Amino acid sequence: MYKTINKLLNVILCIVIPYALVSFAIRHYGLGMGLGVIILVCIALFLYLKPKIYTVIGRRKYFSDHDEGFRWLEKAYATGKMAPQQALIYAYLLIRDGHIDKAERLITSVLHQKEKDLTKQNILAADLNMAIIKWKKNDLKGAIEKMEYVYSTGYRSTVHYGTLGIFYILNNQLERAEQFCLEAYDYNSGDASIRDNLGLVYIKKGDYQKAEEIYASLFEETEPNFIEAFYNYGMVLEHKGDYKAASDYYQKALGCPEKYLSTVKMAQVDIALSRVEQLL
Repeated sequence: MYKTINKLLNVILCIVIPYALVSFAIRHYGLGMGLGVIILVCIALFLYLKPKIYTVIGRRKYFSDHDEGFRWLEKAYATGKMAPQQALIYAYLLIRDGHIDKAERLITSVLHQKEKDLTKQNILAADLNMAIIKWKKNDLKGAIEKMEYVYSTGYRSTVHYGTLGIFYILNNQLERAEQFCLEAYDYNSGDASIRDNLGLVYIKKGDYQKAEEIYASLFEETEPNFIEAFYNYGMVLEHKGDYKAASDYYQKALGCPEKYLSTVKMAQVDIALSRVEQLL
């Protein structure tokens, strides 16, 4: 209901009122006055829409140039009028690039000042991002507790399943991890991260046959774009004694970008690749 009213108000403010003003000016004062009103309306609309314009530019720029994207998003946020939902997306992008202190300040500010403008889903998604920040600040226990709280509210999403699943694995809670990753698989069996988590659980538990089934089907159906899937399947193939195939997957892992949130680093892949090349 709130969103519908907000959209209606935007239509009235951005289209109906400007059209009425311009029409009135042209009818009663002539074309010259009408053009003047048009210019004033355009300036007013730009000032009103500036946060949205900067946000759109920033999000588009981000995918080609992160720093340029952040520059525009910061300009949008600095207006004080950035939509809180967009501010939380901005915070997530900051987290992805490792700017966790700034992201934490931004999320805290939005939740404190704009909570009434956020949906329950928005707030829980913000809690998810705060959990990721805790993890990157070496508070894995706190991150898990935060994610479990989000889960206890009934919130479900692919990102949440994937994130809490890997947290359980990193914390060596393998029985809980297996249970949770199987639930995640039931929720979205098509997601590569969820399937990779499940495969990694089986690797950690020493059940390489199940792990191979997971990864073989994953790579038959899609080509993941993250380093973990290639590295983990490489470990399965290496354990199997298929060193040539393992080498191929380790090399593919090196071709993936190492992101700030990656749980596998290039140095690990280099060591693994050297190891199987010596065996070859």
